[in-house]
Amino acid sequence: MSDLWTFSGDRALPGAVLRYRVMAYVVGTALLVLTAIVILKYGFALRSPMKTPEKIVAPVHGYLYVVYLIVAADLARRAKWGIGRIVLVVCSGFVPFLAFVVEHRVYRQMQEEWAAESAGTGTAGVAEGEPTPSGAGPSA
Repeated sequence: MSDLWTFSGDRALPGAVLRYRVMAYVVGTALLVLTAIVILKYGFALRSPMKTPEKIVAPVHGYLYVVYLIVAADLARRAKWGIGRIVLVVCSGFVPFLAFVVEHRVYRQMQEEWAAESAGTGTAGVAEGEPTPSGAGPSA
C-alpha cells in the first residue's frame, strides 16, 4: 500500500485525500445524527425538555459542511476533478448516507489513478490536452 502514496504528481495530494475522507465521515455522521433527531421528534413525537437537540446539531452540521466543502474544493483542485465528481461530492453533504458512499468511491478512484500513474500510464482521469498529474506536459 505504501507504493500507492509514492507518485510523481502533487506531493500534497495524499494529505488532501486524507482530509477529505475524515471530513466526509464527520459530516456524514453529523447528518445521520441530525436525521435521527428529526425523525424521533416529528415521526415519534419525542420531545426534549432541554433546548431542542436539532437546534444544536443542525448548526454544528452546517459549519462542518462548510469545512467539508473547503476540503473537497482543495482536493478537487489538486486532483483536477471534472464537474460531475464535484457536484456529487457537494450533494453528498446533505443527503443522508451518501457521504459514505461517495467517499468510498472517490478514494477507490484516487487509488486507481495513483496505481495507473505508478504503473507508468500517468494519464488516468486527465482530459486530452491538459497537463498530466506529474506536470510533464500535455497527454497523448
